[in-house]
Amino acid sequence: MRRPPLLVFGLSGQLGDALCRRGLPLPVLAVSRQAREPVAGGGHVEWRAGDLDSFDEPHRFDAALSLGPLDAFARAVASGRVRAGRIVAFGSTSLHVKGRSPDAAERDVAARLAEAEDALFAACRESGTPCTVLRPTLVWGLGRDATVSRAVRLARRWPVLPLPLGAPGLRQPVHALDLAETSVAALSADVRVAGAFDLPGGERVAFGEMLRRSVAAGAPGCRPCPVPWPLVTLAGRADARLRGWASRLADDLVFDDGPARDALGWAPRGFAPSAADFPV
Repeated sequence: MRRPPLLVFGLSGQLGDALCRRGLPLPVLAVSRQAREPVAGGGHVEWRAGDLDSFDEPHRFDAALSLGPLDAFARAVASGRVRAGRIVAFGSTSLHVKGRSPDAAERDVAARLAEAEDALFAACRESGTPCTVLRPTLVWGLGRDATVSRAVRLARRWPVLPLPLGAPGLRQPVHALDLAETSVAALSADVRVAGAFDLPGGERVAFGEMLRRSVAAGAPGCRPCPVPWPLVTLAGRADARLRGWASRLADDLVFDDGPARDALGWAPRGFAPSAADFPV
């Protein structure tokens, strides 16, 4: 039997969940560390147990999509264990942000992302394969992120919850379904786009306001208790363990989505969460 034309890694994760809800564009071979049940959504999915470090398939796929760790995917492509006529992979805007972090672990994350992108593009240039890297900002929308959804989970447990609602740093949260739609656009037969694209959401919103809207939508029974912003900054100056956290809440993490709009038709929604974005 002919292999499915689309190879996908990370279909069981947050972005994979969004892609399945959107509807898979082609029959898919999905590689997962654990056995999986058939996925709801368009397109047939054939699951295979395994991971990027062990995957080795002589078959050349029409396209390959990576929704998981970029460094492992880059190694698999560079070694020839993943071969495809087109490659789309998700990275992160952390490549820009964490490179200037005072935290050594965060600087290491940024360095690994940059090295993975370089290795992936180099391998694809050598093989003549069109390669698109998509860099989202903070992802939300399915209740699986570690920022706004985490705040909502806490708010559902506590009737009053102290939160830094005055945190001024701007964010551009991006909905997972918008990312799914754009990954399909990048994979489509009539769009051959190469390069790396930042994918911020459609609205710039202060970090504290982002938390406030999230809790109001997902945990309306909770009353957020604003932690005064001067107290947060004072705690950051007084305690080295909190310094990086307080600094990040004040930093503007905003990105230009013009190239993605021009090349991929990127048109993300603003940040207007509803209860459906935070499933129980």
